[in-house]
Amino acid sequence: MAMRIWYQLLAPNQRHAEFIASVQDLCNRIAAPGTTVEVHGTDPGAHGDNYRMFEYLDTVVVMKNALRVRKQGGYDAFVLGNSLDPGIVGLRELLDIPVLTVMEVSCHTACTMGEKFGIVVPNEKFMPKYRELVAGYGLQQRFAGISTLRYERVAQLNRMFEDKAVAEATIEEFKAASRELIAQGAEVLVPIGPPMSLLAQHGVREVDGAIVMDGYSLLVKATEAMISMHRATGVCVSRRGIYKSPPPDLLRSGAELHGFADML
Repeated sequence: MAMRIWYQLLAPNQRHAEFIASVQDLCNRIAAPGTTVEVHGTDPGAHGDNYRMFEYLDTVVVMKNALRVRKQGGYDAFVLGNSLDPGIVGLRELLDIPVLTVMEVSCHTACTMGEKFGIVVPNEKFMPKYRELVAGYGLQQRFAGISTLRYERVAQLNRMFEDKAVAEATIEEFKAASRELIAQGAEVLVPIGPPMSLLAQHGVREVDGAIVMDGYSLLVKATEAMISMHRATGVCVSRRGIYKSPPPDLLRSGAELHGFADML
C-alpha cells in the first residue's frame, strides 16, 4: 500500500539545494515501492542552529509546516531529518500520524549494532545539545562521547557538495574524529547533518570496523515500519503524559492569539 512521508530538513531551500537534493536521492534509493518521500528544506533556513536563539526561531518554521500537514492531510508520517529534534514534543502533541526524528532513530538503532555509540558533530558549540538529547533518550550508559569537525558556521556545510576537494577533506576529517571516539569505546558512529549524507553518498560505511550510521536512509525504513504499525493497530502516540494534545478550544484560542488560526 502506498505511503507518503513529509521529510523535514532545516537546510535553506536555495542556499543548500545540493544538500537537500542529496538527501532526496538517498531517500528515493531506499524507499520501498509505493513509498513517496518528500524532502523539504525551510525558508529562510537554519542560520546557525548550534546557537539556541537560532534553533528556537528555526523550530517555529517546522511547527508551521506541521500545521500545514495537519490541515492539508494526505501524509502518513511527518519526520525530522534535522538531528536537533526541533519541536519534537510539540509535533507529537499536534499530529495524529507517526512523528520520527533522525537522531532518536539513529541512537536507538545504534544500540542494536554495538555496545556503545559516538556522535560526530560539526563544531564544539553543538556538543552540549547532543549530550542533552542522548540523556533525554535515556542512553547515557551506551554513549561513548562526542567529537567534532571544524565547520564553525552552518552555512559552510553545503560546500562539501559543491567542491570535490572539500568533500574529500571532510571525509578524512570525519575518519580522524571517529578514531577519537573508537578509542573511547565507540562501535557505532553517528555523523550529524550534511556529513551524514556525504558519507552515505561516498559509500563510507565503517571506520576501522566501527559502523558509520546512514541515518537519513534509516529514517525512511523506520518510518515505513511505523506507518505499517499505525495502520495495523490504529495508534502511534500516547495521549497520556508528555504527548497529550491541547484541548481544541485551547488550540483555537492560542492560534488566534499567535496569528495562525487560518492554519487550523
